[in-house]
Amino acid sequence: MASPKLGLTRLIDSFDRGTGLVIDRFCLGAAVAAVAAALFVVAAQVVFRYGLNDSLIWAEEFARFALIWAAFLGVPVAYRRGEHVGVTLLVENLPGFPARALIFLTHILAIGFGAILAWEGWFLTLRVFARGEIANAMQVPIAWAYLAVPVGGAFLGLAAVAALLHGRNVAGSGDRDQVD
Repeated sequence: MASPKLGLTRLIDSFDRGTGLVIDRFCLGAAVAAVAAALFVVAAQVVFRYGLNDSLIWAEEFARFALIWAAFLGVPVAYRRGEHVGVTLLVENLPGFPARALIFLTHILAIGFGAILAWEGWFLTLRVFARGEIANAMQVPIAWAYLAVPVGGAFLGLAAVAALLHGRNVAGSGDRDQVD
């Protein structure tokens, strides 16, 4: 009979792999696609404006929406990989237990921040949908841009839970996966 600790370790590893797949495939893929679309549309705008002496009136607005989505979907990817901006001087100079406690606190704060973004962002998005605000150039509800906030927050929270359970380090900790 397998020990309960082994079963819990398997469960945590499965959760971590599953979150990794979702974040690395969906979030990263969608963020890359959004940046590529923004780049393509802005390049087309330049060609239209200066080459054809005509303008795509929706190009700037589309690029803004796409970059908002790319930023909010990129946050959980960076958090999961430990590639976000961070001040690690304290963690790197603390001995074992205090460093682990600080990393634990960092993950708890990230979970809370992701939860607040998801919760408040969701209600903000609903209010903007209810008001019926329309983007001037594209003539679509502006709430589609606001929706990036709760989606990105939810994925950030998920990435932080996985990092906490797996014991991953915080940003800028180099190749070290865990503090000794």
